[in-house]
Amino acid sequence: MAGVIKKIVAEPVDWFIYSVLGEKQRKYLLNILSNQQKDAIKRVLLGKKEAERQRLKQIKFHLYNLGFIEKGLADLEAYIQEANDPSLKRTAAWEKVLWHANQYNEKDAAIALEYLPLAEEGEVQPDQQRRIAIIKAELLDETGERETARNVLQDALKAGEHADIYLALANLEADIKDRFVYINKAFSLYDLDNIATDETGQYDGLHTIKTHENISDGPLISVIIPAYNAGDGIRVAIESILEQTWQNIELIIVDDHSPDNTLAIVQEYAAKDSRIKVMQTPQNSGPYIARNIALEAAAGEFVTVNDSDDWSHASKLEIQAKHLLANTEVVANTSEHARITEEMTLYRRGTPGKYIFPNMSSIMFRREPVLEKVGYWDSVRFAADGEFKRRLLKSFGTRTYVDLASGPLSLPRQAVTSLTGSSAFGYNGFFMGVRKEYVESLENHHQRAEDVRYTYPMTERPYPVPEPMWPAKEEKTEGFRKFDVVIATDFRALNEADWQVFNDCLQATGTRIGLVQINAYDFALPKKIDEGIRQKLDGDRLQMLVYGEKIDAEKTVCIKPTVYQYQQKYLPTLTTKQLAVVLTEAPDNQAALNNAAKHIEEYFGQLGAWFPADEQIQQEIKNTIPATEIKQAYADRVWEKSCLENETTNR
Repeated sequence: MAGVIKKIVAEPVDWFIYSVLGEKQRKYLLNILSNQQKDAIKRVLLGKKEAERQRLKQIKFHLYNLGFIEKGLADLEAYIQEANDPSLKRTAAWEKVLWHANQYNEKDAAIALEYLPLAEEGEVQPDQQRRIAIIKAELLDETGERETARNVLQDALKAGEHADIYLALANLEADIKDRFVYINKAFSLYDLDNIATDETGQYDGLHTIKTHENISDGPLISVIIPAYNAGDGIRVAIESILEQTWQNIELIIVDDHSPDNTLAIVQEYAAKDSRIKVMQTPQNSGPYIARNIALEAAAGEFVTVNDSDDWSHASKLEIQAKHLLANTEVVANTSEHARITEEMTLYRRGTPGKYIFPNMSSIMFRREPVLEKVGYWDSVRFAADGEFKRRLLKSFGTRTYVDLASGPLSLPRQAVTSLTGSSAFGYNGFFMGVRKEYVESLENHHQRAEDVRYTYPMTERPYPVPEPMWPAKEEKTEGFRKFDVVIATDFRALNEADWQVFNDCLQATGTRIGLVQINAYDFALPKKIDEGIRQKLDGDRLQMLVYGEKIDAEKTVCIKPTVYQYQQKYLPTLTTKQLAVVLTEAPDNQAALNNAAKHIEEYFGQLGAWFPADEQIQQEIKNTIPATEIKQAYADRVWEKSCLENETTNR
């Protein structure tokens, strides 16, 4: 019996699982298989439902991480209409609601409300019911139905008090005093002192109404504030740290060569309080270089960070420090935060139906052991908090890093201008563009490296990162970086012909080459680029180019144009004098080739010259080309390395 079942497992078929095997027989499988076989069979046992769940995940990945907006939304809509399983239909509808809710405008809010009944139907999980209520209230408010929104949240409170519901209710109050009544209801659930703002009702007037006594006899805490152009907001950050109940601190403020009056303001505070140390970066380099300069000078047993325009609750340091003192095995912890605008409106920042979540930047760690094993933050301009956390976990273990359920001990300032759209280099709940590339590069290094301790100054990068992350930015011409050759294709799955063209380009002497990842809309492909490509990237002669960059190339080689079937958002701006398009596989049909040609011309501003990669492909497509949009651009000769030396502009 066991042998028969194992043979079936090797070639799983849904009809067999559901038509032949009973529940007891399916469970029996788990008792006779190895752990590796069990991992495989779990997917089989779930059958069609698991396959459909994975398909929904792929739609989300292509929509959010890869930027297939039009195609991704169309597939999500089709999924909702076609799903037979109620829980999957509900999950897909929720994703549709979130997409439109996160656009933060009345038109999309109205669309999101149309799908909410599907997302609500049959939902029994209290946490999800609460998240739905919060999003529903937000959408109703956006469409001018504030009183209905308030009723939705009041109904949600009947299931139990929750801080996120109170913060959502706060957003519905026009009067600032009424708003703080609800904000403080949220704070009281965590036994935190109330907070208030001054008569201006603005962010810079935030302060804690302290009732807890100060502590002056605990270990020294080094608080680091990196600052750049923070003259308008740094006072609230400094004062919130100086007013902490934990008084034994050194506040190290590092100005990152600000052109405004940041340094003068910081020096003004330092003249009044001996706990403040003022430093400056040699040149503008980003907040993590500033942090590293401060960390090098820090003397505290514990070290933590506060951003230059972010207010912190007076109990923040005390709560995190006491946790470290009471749990000697813990190396680092974080507290929670809730983002808020200058007008005191809470902001979700893409999180699904909640305002309070872990604040990675609030990390407090034991200075000496961390410096010994992990060293300093990565010397990049942004996104290094997650990388630092990964090295902590790798060095000390997962149980030594704790995200405290502290309540919102920080209220980071959220600029109103960035509510409806994040920058190309920003983070809005998912990795895309430069941050996606950074994560893939660092993960590859962490998997291979035995020692993940970083020094400061970092004399040599352990792995390449895209140019927007470099502390010392490259000089540009009207914002454009120049490259001799750019290679554009989907580097996740290269066939033999793809590799041949790629290597032809690498062999061009004296060239600086940039790679542009063009993602095919294909659920079967891996999420990361080919390992061989990853190992060739050196961040100098061969660099990965990312969304948000502007690139001026002498020559561009587009490999496998069929990857351009659908529009995708997360590509760098690219101009090129010459363009060669190499067909390394025959397209499925004329429509596919025409689609590719259309999107190539839109992106590159020209069709370029098209070449078959070899004689076999030349024969396969000879009858297709005359009926397509590329007939005038088709070179009708096989690609060879010399094509790089010859003119390859639009014919």
